Amino acid sequence: MPRVVEAHSSEAGTPSNRPVLGWLRDVRDRLQRWVDDPGIALPALLLVAFVFRAAWLDQPPGGLIFDEAYYVNASRVILGIPVEAGAHYANSPVGLDPNIEHPPLGKALIAGSMAIFGDGPLGWRLPSIIAALVAIAAVYLIVRATGESAALAFGVAGFVALDNLSLVHGRIATLDMLALAPILVAALLALRQRWLLAGALVGLGFLVKLSALYALLAIGGLLAIRALRAWQRDRRWQMRDVRAGIGLAVGLAVVGVVGLWLLDLRFTTFTNPLDHVRHMIEYGASLKEPETGSAFCSGATSAPWQWLVNECQINYLSVDSVIRDGDTVVGRISSVEFRGAMNPMLIGPLFLALLASIGVAWRTGNRLATWALAWGLASWLPYAALALVSHRIMYIFYFLPAVPAAAALLAVLLWRSGLPRWLGGAYSALYVVGFIAYFPFRQIP
Repeated sequence: MPRVVEAHSSEAGTPSNRPVLGWLRDVRDRLQRWVDDPGIALPALLLVAFVFRAAWLDQPPGGLIFDEAYYVNASRVILGIPVEAGAHYANSPVGLDPNIEHPPLGKALIAGSMAIFGDGPLGWRLPSIIAALVAIAAVYLIVRATGESAALAFGVAGFVALDNLSLVHGRIATLDMLALAPILVAALLALRQRWLLAGALVGLGFLVKLSALYALLAIGGLLAIRALRAWQRDRRWQMRDVRAGIGLAVGLAVVGVVGLWLLDLRFTTFTNPLDHVRHMIEYGASLKEPETGSAFCSGATSAPWQWLVNECQINYLSVDSVIRDGDTVVGRISSVEFRGAMNPMLIGPLFLALLASIGVAWRTGNRLATWALAWGLASWLPYAALALVSHRIMYIFYFLPAVPAAAALLAVLLWRSGLPRWLGGAYSALYVVGFIAYFPFRQIP
């Protein structure tokens, strides 16, 4: 019998695979080019962020979500729209802001949106959506201003865009995102050495919420680090640092103090902005955590160290769908679940990311790591100090200003601490899974 000789090749059995692998490489390379191009990456990210924040904006129908019950009703009072009996601020003087524990600007913005788009979900929530997009763009530009690549900026801004706490407060009518957006722009301006404007933007955030002033700790801290380094190098203070500090203070004073005075003249009965500031501080100090023994989470309230592990999450709003067998209810499934909590993939490795960023900042002077450490500590430490000293009531959503810092720390861990490059991509995929798991709508309305 003649011997049959089979021809073998190192490429035998692979021709069908090669087109697929080539296609995957082409997709990877194209995505990389897009991510490296700010003209494509940032608009695409903002579009995705907008879609998630605007989707089903009127759902669930007819209801206010969480603290919208305060701020939407305050805006209704400003506009002279009747407030339902028994609701917050139902009997307040028409035309004035009844929510005087916060400055008037946030409610004035919501009221302005309602005057244009009506007393409905779009009118209530559009200012927060716009502020969320401004905040994401500011984070992207902050990373670029620290000297990092467009790809890393896309990663950090993407982590913020796909964080649940950022998502929820970027689509409901509360003050938190309205205060966060201007102070992130202030951080960007400070990195670009525009100190007067940076102070003005901190002042603008202060006109929405008093806690925006914590941004001054981060910006002032970075300025102090720069001045100290100059002193160590030259053994004298640089006039540019003195001028920067003065510009920061002047911008804050002009916009914050004068702005509050003007807003109070229109929206409150305060005639002196210092009286209003004193009232806000005293009101905040009066909110004490009740004595609950050893309770781990006291209702919706929590301690700042619990935020670091995503504990004491808040149920903002939940809607269950009923499963029936004929006329018999056989079960319920959650169809809508708005909750105050961070993406678990953001907060999970926070301590490891913090340690890695400290090491990177110490060894290389990485500006992004330094910024993230300063911003994160300035956003969190004041609450920790208040919790220890005054036992003030606090909530997990107070962590929102620290989310950009946590995102930057995570990016430093994944892409600047020497880990394998593929790990960053794999973790980003898990981050998307975490976002989907916490997405408020469990079913398509």
